[in-house]
Amino acid sequence: MDKIKIAIIGMGNRGRRYAYQIGQNPNAEITAVCEKNPAHLYAAAERYGVKKENAFLSDTEFFKRGKLADALVIATQDRDHYGHAIAALNAGYQLLLEKPVSPIPSECEEIAALAHEKNLQVVVCHVLRYSAFYDTIKRVIDSGAIGEILSINDIENVGYWHFSHSYVRGNWRNESETGPSILAKCCHDLDIIYYFSGKKCQEVFSSGSRKLFLRENAPDGATDYCLAPCPHRKTCAYDVKKIYYGITRHTIPKMGVHIKVITGMAKPKLKDLKEVLKTSPYGRCVYKCDNDVMENQNVALCLDGGVSANLTMTAFSRGCFRRLCISGTKGEIIGIDGEGKFRLNIFGGVSKTVKVSSGGIFGHLGGDRMIVSDFIEFLRTGIAPARLSAIDVTLESHRIAFAAEESRKTGKAVKLKVES
Repeated sequence: MDKIKIAIIGMGNRGRRYAYQIGQNPNAEITAVCEKNPAHLYAAAERYGVKKENAFLSDTEFFKRGKLADALVIATQDRDHYGHAIAALNAGYQLLLEKPVSPIPSECEEIAALAHEKNLQVVVCHVLRYSAFYDTIKRVIDSGAIGEILSINDIENVGYWHFSHSYVRGNWRNESETGPSILAKCCHDLDIIYYFSGKKCQEVFSSGSRKLFLRENAPDGATDYCLAPCPHRKTCAYDVKKIYYGITRHTIPKMGVHIKVITGMAKPKLKDLKEVLKTSPYGRCVYKCDNDVMENQNVALCLDGGVSANLTMTAFSRGCFRRLCISGTKGEIIGIDGEGKFRLNIFGGVSKTVKVSSGGIFGHLGGDRMIVSDFIEFLRTGIAPARLSAIDVTLESHRIAFAAEESRKTGKAVKLKVES
């Protein structure tokens, strides 16, 4: 069988991750790339052997060429997803679409409807369900070991360094430009709740807050940019040197992986990063940005059959991980996803630690690799794996997120419409 041909639009951090995984798969090849940053575009085209005529700086020019591959990976910014997905479906592409589908509810539904009309698959990148940690838990649940699920509690610890990078200084900081953090960050978690329970949500109540990243909290004398230099750099946990490249007794740079995003360069050096941070949005004082998304939010869900679920998202944790507790009629599952293990307690029976591959902190615990593998296998065989996150299923997470935002803003519980 010939290799599956895949095009990619958007070669930022996520697009490069998917490109790498496609490049590692013997059954697929990248045949076209679209990216508005010339350095990233031409670096990707060279790395994956894409012909010059199939490397596009303009999305308009890309879609003018018609269908250039069997499938398209859409890894652009959130508010670009709708236009790119509609154009791609009309061109006949099968889609691997980065989450969220869109920050606008009607656009999500339109994409799903057009996919049905064209008889095409849209796989949404809810990558957690493909990682070994969550995949193993799903198999334990499906085995009946803990009986019928009664409640799920999920705490999404974003990590203070990750939150400052993405949701204070970065691309997902402002709801009007992208979407609310409960959608951008936590549609993963809402999808996992639905995936594990199999129960749709009837009612949502949510509350949230912004407490720290506010202008009134800037210490006296704080400069607009950390490298100005600011007199508080030594004591500030959010100093860009600590976050991006400087090792101290208490911190290790966590976000250096995004050096290409920050600099806009294909092969940046440390000196390039330091120079760019003097004026880049990523170099700003965290108290003086234009962010408005929630730093801390709780979502309480009433699911079908009397099942309850609770999701807490917080920016204020040292590490970036999820803590999960699932209670069933016969037992419980308790674990932290980054540890590569969880506890399975059977009431009146065995209690054991189930070890899984951690998958590493990057690549969503191995989920990036496995979603690409499953997607390619689907394209080759036409058979959708059970865990494939098709748009009809995964839109449940988006509908809950939209309802959660409505609840947070109105202070009232929101009932979800029952889909026929």
